[in-house]
Amino acid sequence: MSRPKQMNRRPALLSKVVFDGYDFGVLLQYVEGANRLLLERDGFYIRRAEHPLHRYWRLPKSKLLPELDVLFHRLAELVDGRYSESWQSFCSKLEEAQSSPDRQAFIWGLSLRLAPLVQGGCLLSGDYHPGVVAVARRMRGVFLGQSRSWRIDASPELVRSNIILELGLAEEQFEILDTLQELLSDGSVAPADDITKISIGGPAQEREAKSSEEDSSADVYLAAVPSIERTEFTEQAIQQALLDYSLLDHQPAGIQHLLQRTSALLADDMGLGKTRQAIIAAAIRAAGKPVLVITLSTLLINWKREIEAVYPSARITLQAFDADAQWILINYERLGDFVLQAAHFVVMVVDEAHKLKEPTAMWTRHGFDIAAKVPNRYLLTGTPVLNRESELHTLLRLSGHPVGQLPLKEFCDQFAGSPEFRQALREAIGDWMLRRRKDVLTGLKGKQRQPLPVELSQEERSRYEQIRCEDRPIFARLGALRLFLEQVKVRVIMELLAELDIEDKVILFCEFKETVTTLRERCEATGYGCVTLVGSDSLTKRQKAIDKFQADPDTRIFIGTTSAAGTGNNLTAANYVMFLGLPWTPGLQDQAEDRAYRNGQIRLVVVKIPLVENTIDQQLWQMLIDKRQLAQDLIEPDAAAANRSELAAHL
Repeated sequence: MSRPKQMNRRPALLSKVVFDGYDFGVLLQYVEGANRLLLERDGFYIRRAEHPLHRYWRLPKSKLLPELDVLFHRLAELVDGRYSESWQSFCSKLEEAQSSPDRQAFIWGLSLRLAPLVQGGCLLSGDYHPGVVAVARRMRGVFLGQSRSWRIDASPELVRSNIILELGLAEEQFEILDTLQELLSDGSVAPADDITKISIGGPAQEREAKSSEEDSSADVYLAAVPSIERTEFTEQAIQQALLDYSLLDHQPAGIQHLLQRTSALLADDMGLGKTRQAIIAAAIRAAGKPVLVITLSTLLINWKREIEAVYPSARITLQAFDADAQWILINYERLGDFVLQAAHFVVMVVDEAHKLKEPTAMWTRHGFDIAAKVPNRYLLTGTPVLNRESELHTLLRLSGHPVGQLPLKEFCDQFAGSPEFRQALREAIGDWMLRRRKDVLTGLKGKQRQPLPVELSQEERSRYEQIRCEDRPIFARLGALRLFLEQVKVRVIMELLAELDIEDKVILFCEFKETVTTLRERCEATGYGCVTLVGSDSLTKRQKAIDKFQADPDTRIFIGTTSAAGTGNNLTAANYVMFLGLPWTPGLQDQAEDRAYRNGQIRLVVVKIPLVENTIDQQLWQMLIDKRQLAQDLIEPDAAAANRSELAAHL
């Protein structure tokens, strides 16, 4: 007789496990609520269908093993007997995977880029993998948070060899730039030229000699984007479509600028309502079909609110693909997850588009992959140029502008290096870029910048010189000096706060979280109502801080880092802005100031900038002045000409 079949046999909860020496990949049966448990342990669900480990959860060893028993018992409670899995079988599957690790488990699709640096060594960037981090650390690399890359004092070829030995990557998974690059102080990379730099002296650092020839191209592969074309929208048709909207006087022209081109840049000054203009233009262009909005993670809620303010019944999805949603909002880090769905969208709105200025960044590559399949591409940024003219090249290329099709070297030869060249570029892109300044808002009372000289005490000067001359890499000393100067300025800021009237409110910008903590403690001890915002705050905590500052008359001080609080937030309750540390570019400084100086502000905004005498503060301030002149030549030529005339009059 044949053996009777077992009926209703319960499947195992844990189907398969892999381990690569750093992370586990676990394939679980579906259990409602299990996602939250795995996300709490930094789990990542592999959604891409073409991935060899599709539907696995990837979990760091350091997060999974220490409290494995807690995870198992919480899973068992959720399962409630529907799957068979004992503690012993659960552990044995993990132990078996550990005993035979597969170092290539998570390298599918991994892509890395190596840029040789004029300063010596190279810059490593690309997709995250803990094995890559381990190699970078073993090679004494320094992580640069601004550009999400590692600076390593070794040749690109040696770094590549070490990573291949560690993970088994193929050489095709690496891209090595063939032109010497310069690592700028803000963490970005570009071909070397004569941008103003900061010198702090101290111990000499070994540097690689500059190449005498720079003829090879610095271009990198990015997907080909359709050329800009004129659309069927006439001025009369747009005016008719806007009759039901409540708009400021300057906004219809911005909407028309976007609608009459398949791709364009709206570069209005901060606070003029670029978001509202783009939402209306995208909705009219899409006519009910899907729109993809790419923005900073901190601005997702702002975008959702703005869309709902114009279209209360809009179907909006955040950070996930939904075929039934009209609006899908994602941040730059999620771009890679949407490449396969790109053809689904009719309009692509790129907010803070200057984030795509670096062609070697992975999110820029993904952005181009998406843009290649989306017929309408609207770019928004109040700061299209942060450091140099070449940063516009990537945005022009993303739009499909003819100037963007030029090789980067040819572009720089034609349009970079002098006011005359920049004027030629301004004329070449005039039809693509629309820029309005805040003088279109007649209700604004103006903005005044007031640099304030600060003297170090003898003890502070000694400490400054000690840090400056330490035997550490230049970037480490530079960061330590900037933090020290911020801490020195706390006493200056507290004196300035004591001089304010009871109706005044102030935003304090810092570059370091340590300074935010110090200021909060000092303000609370003095009895000032304050809120803070730093990068590690959740979106809910951020919004609560903003709302409290805006609405509560007793909350008079808003303290934040420029990187976290300097973009996207409406803080018009403030009529003072003070910088304890300056960002690396004038665009970021302007954006931070304009959290207060924007539509809705009814008072004069005063910006106070303490600068410590005979320190890197003054060098950084001069560098910002030089970069501001370059940007004005391109996007505000009238203002630039006026500035040059004023300077000439004082010579």
